[in-house]
Amino acid sequence: MSTIEVYTNSFEVVELPSSVYFHYDEITPDAIVKRRNYEIMDRVQLDNAAVFNPRAVYDGRKNLFCKRDIPSGSYTLTFGRKQSKTFQVLIKRVSVISPDDVRKLTRKRTPLDLNDNAMSLNLLQLIVRQAPNMRHNFPADARSFYIAHNAKDLRNGLSAWRGFFQSVRPVMDRLVINVDVSHAAVYTPGRLVDTMLAHLQLRDVRALTDLPNPQLAQLRLFLKGVLVKPTISKMRARPITDLVREAGMQEFDKDNERWTVARHFEQKYNVQVRYPRMVGVRVGRTAIIPAEFLEIVPGQLYRKKIPPACQKDFLQFSTQKPHDRLRDIQNAVSGQGQLFDYATSDFMKEAGMKVSTNAMSITGSVIPPPEITYRNDQVRIGYSQGKWNVLGKQFIEPCTLRFWGVAVFDRVSDNDVKTFLTKLVGNLERTAVANRFPPFQMGNPNNPEPTLIEVGRLSMDARFANPGEKPHPQLILVILPANAADCRRAVKHWGDIKMRVSTQCVRSPKWLTANDQYCNNVVLKINARLGGTNSVINSDAAAFLRNGCMVVGADVGHPGPGAAVRPSVTGLVASVDGAVSKLTSYANVQQARQEIIEDLETMMIGALSDYLAYQRTVTPNPPPPRNVIFYRDGVSEGEFAQIAAREIPLIRSAFVKSNIPEKFMPKLLFIVVGKRRSQADNSGNCPAGLLVDKHITNPNYPDFYLQSHAGLLGIYRCSHSDAPLLAYRVQTLTYHLCHTYASATRSVSIPAPRICSRMEFHCEDGAGLSDTASNVTGGTAELDLDMWKRAFKPTALNKRMYFL
Repeated sequence: MSTIEVYTNSFEVVELPSSVYFHYDEITPDAIVKRRNYEIMDRVQLDNAAVFNPRAVYDGRKNLFCKRDIPSGSYTLTFGRKQSKTFQVLIKRVSVISPDDVRKLTRKRTPLDLNDNAMSLNLLQLIVRQAPNMRHNFPADARSFYIAHNAKDLRNGLSAWRGFFQSVRPVMDRLVINVDVSHAAVYTPGRLVDTMLAHLQLRDVRALTDLPNPQLAQLRLFLKGVLVKPTISKMRARPITDLVREAGMQEFDKDNERWTVARHFEQKYNVQVRYPRMVGVRVGRTAIIPAEFLEIVPGQLYRKKIPPACQKDFLQFSTQKPHDRLRDIQNAVSGQGQLFDYATSDFMKEAGMKVSTNAMSITGSVIPPPEITYRNDQVRIGYSQGKWNVLGKQFIEPCTLRFWGVAVFDRVSDNDVKTFLTKLVGNLERTAVANRFPPFQMGNPNNPEPTLIEVGRLSMDARFANPGEKPHPQLILVILPANAADCRRAVKHWGDIKMRVSTQCVRSPKWLTANDQYCNNVVLKINARLGGTNSVINSDAAAFLRNGCMVVGADVGHPGPGAAVRPSVTGLVASVDGAVSKLTSYANVQQARQEIIEDLETMMIGALSDYLAYQRTVTPNPPPPRNVIFYRDGVSEGEFAQIAAREIPLIRSAFVKSNIPEKFMPKLLFIVVGKRRSQADNSGNCPAGLLVDKHITNPNYPDFYLQSHAGLLGIYRCSHSDAPLLAYRVQTLTYHLCHTYASATRSVSIPAPRICSRMEFHCEDGAGLSDTASNVTGGTAELDLDMWKRAFKPTALNKRMYFL
């Protein structure tokens, strides 16, 4: 195993805090909106400057830290234009955080030390983030802030901003600050009317006077909650609660007569409403303001999924070469452009903290890759490459493709389709293609089901059936236009859920200009979907898998912050063979933003049953797996311990409820996979297989960093192990498992596939089951989990890799 020197995006805290901090965590009342909490606490400190000197740091919720011992007590303040809102703010001291408490973060805890000093780490995060976040008008506890400099207009009412992420991390014998470049879509600041036009792709402002209901609903969903500020008064910025048709014509009672909004603005502000019939906004419960008098406050993050029309531009904007990325980080930390400027932060100076302005360099190792075995060849992957060529390779276990057809929803000619099919069938030679001329039909992308049904019927050609066999469609190849999310959703629901027919989608323009590499990638997916095996890995570490091992990957996909009534989606994928080429999968929905997998026990029972069912096709009376390697993905660092403590017992309970005898009880290796971070070596990119298990690892957990493919470094934390594997074997096996993904000829980022993104395919009306309706009225929406559980249908293709 070779070694390599790499630069990290981490900066050492060269002087730890030397000050004592007093911690207050019973702060009442608790406002619903964090922004309001900040306003309240800011007023408390301003009105009582002699007491709060120096100023305290506050997380916007229940935690306040101050160098001075503030007497516990009540503070009264009033808000509102007429000082009509009174708040009694109660502050109570609960603990003291000393410099030694901070130093304990960098040392290994003893079994008797039950305190993980989490609050000390929270304090450090606030001290580090406070000054730059306040300077750039972001909440004091925000992990990232963004700046308008060099922003890119994404059209559609959105812009792309570049910013920085920062987080304090305890490592052995020191603290470091992890800093990375971050990118976000924000609502384009400026005139609200311009943003409305851009989002609806309209040119004339008069088009906003009589919007069709679907467009009004679309605009309402886009703008709800956005902070706007009047251009004609000093009224503070307020969030949009709803949209109002003909805002200037709306009437209300004033001075014993009916007034229009337009008349009110003319009388009070001496301005004429030029477009009284144009859609306007409601702020608060009753106030209506014409859109022409409003501006969008800068720096508001768009927290929903980026629209497809903007994704290409956003991706181009966010892509940086490693050297450029490291340079931007280095410049930001060293003080250029007043981005971080740790050296002059009052909060850092008061704490006695100092941060090095040089990125840390560390020594890592490069794990040798496995060999990739095909029926006719063994591929030796070069060190650090992470990819290989499949041309001329024969699948380990090819499937026979007999009953298949093609549904075309793109506007193309028959000749274009025939040309593509000729290329594809030529590449399908590595499978057994009985029907080289599948039927195809053109269809309506807005109503794909009739075409799918007809193609399925035509595919059942009796000429290719075995004696006495009743044909059933194996595969429908679906040709989609460039932007066809709704059509693809309907296709996948029809195939995965309703008809149990595998579907393989290709999208314009790629299929029109398809080369052998593109066709090969499609063929990889087709063979795996049909139950075949493309290739297997061969290495000393992989030999452990063939000795009765099940590899499991699990994840939870959460709705975006803007999705008020959507659940979280749980997914589990498990291997049933020793080559990790046959997979079974389970998915469900649960309470929104709940990280613990509620149905993990049930999913594991199903996976163990599938494992034994497959093994019975190989050998009679097979034993249960000897070892279960469980990769739990998508967990933030603060949740590592909680996930392990709750989910490991659920897995063990599944072993028991699967009636596994005590002497055959599987050994469990539970590995939590953390968020990915970028690193770079002298060439700009770290090699695939980079392993870092020293220098920047946690003092209290056996963890390691692994770069399984170029660009991203993942953190793996072994939370529990009774499997007979040494640390190096776990690290090597984890890297080698990243080469088993059936649809790729390169190492991927994690050892097991994720399926949480497929929720909308499992629902009859996946697009309609959104939070659009709840946003129409402006009321507070609640998640109807029972409705989602009824709508979410399991797939009978779960033992085939339908998720590829």
